[in-house]
Amino acid sequence: MNKTIISSIGAALVCVVATVNGADLAGSAPFQFRYDEALSKLPDQVAPKVPGAHGGFAVDNKTGEVFFGLKGAGIIWMSNDLKEKKVLPVTEPMILEGNFHNTTVLYRGDGERFLALPDNEKHRVYIVSDEGKLASVLNSPMDLNDYYGGGGAFNPTDTEYADGKLYVADGYSAGNFISIADPWSASWTDTYFGGKASGAREYGLFGTAHGITLEPRTKRLAIADRANSRVQDFDFHGTFLENVNLPAGSLPCDIDFFQGNVLVGCLRGPSGYQSAPCYVVDKDGNLISEVNPKKDFGLELFTHIHNAAWKPVYGQEGKFDKLYALATSWIPGCFAVMDLLK
Repeated sequence: MNKTIISSIGAALVCVVATVNGADLAGSAPFQFRYDEALSKLPDQVAPKVPGAHGGFAVDNKTGEVFFGLKGAGIIWMSNDLKEKKVLPVTEPMILEGNFHNTTVLYRGDGERFLALPDNEKHRVYIVSDEGKLASVLNSPMDLNDYYGGGGAFNPTDTEYADGKLYVADGYSAGNFISIADPWSASWTDTYFGGKASGAREYGLFGTAHGITLEPRTKRLAIADRANSRVQDFDFHGTFLENVNLPAGSLPCDIDFFQGNVLVGCLRGPSGYQSAPCYVVDKDGNLISEVNPKKDFGLELFTHIHNAAWKPVYGQEGKFDKLYALATSWIPGCFAVMDLLK
């Protein structure tokens, strides 16, 4: 199935910037956001490393905690309410200096929590404990197909843990495959899908398989195909299911889901690289809100959005209490917490 969300932002909705209680408010109801400067502050010791950030964060849906891999700093931990932040005491050099392109939380069968960190510069994926200790390393899947067997580069950009397997998007290589691994034995399965597309109309192939996310309602794997400004859905076996076109030239980097609503972080917007938006798309594929951190909140460093995630906050007895949108920019790196107006 193929669907187009929108071809022109202005034809779909009017985004407003209002002021409520002295704070700028951006987006379209019911998804209007304000920038939370206090919660966006990272620990002082990592501040010099943030401009070089190329990675992203993972939200643990069981505990609400957030993990963020940052080159030169290691791993940053954030509490459920985002008020506490600390740097994990990582000592392994390859973890401290890894160019983590994204972060994924995964639980082993015994309940122990780990993180998957794809390093597109060192051509590998690290599996580390939630204390930052290295558990295993996934190197290039040399025996998977002729591309890798022939020396083709392995430049992983994102991972997702689903159905007991780790799905690895190799978005920065000429291969552009989604490979499947057993993270606990640090071994690759013989299954993969995707490959390099020569045009946007080639379904099941990718221009840039940049981000991969599990859609919890439908149990689909959603791939942000950045170069083709679209999202493609697959089942766990790699069967192509659906193509969703985003605004032309938006270059989606990352996607996340919460209660059927999709948050899409884009490298650029309608006015080019100086106007990078986060889109909110409903379960029917309608673009219902747009927030531009640079234009709407005056965050001058937000010229390219590289990572975006919903961050629900759960109160007592696991009751949903609040929702944030998290975003990071790239070249230079910057981190923002956007509070959803209730």
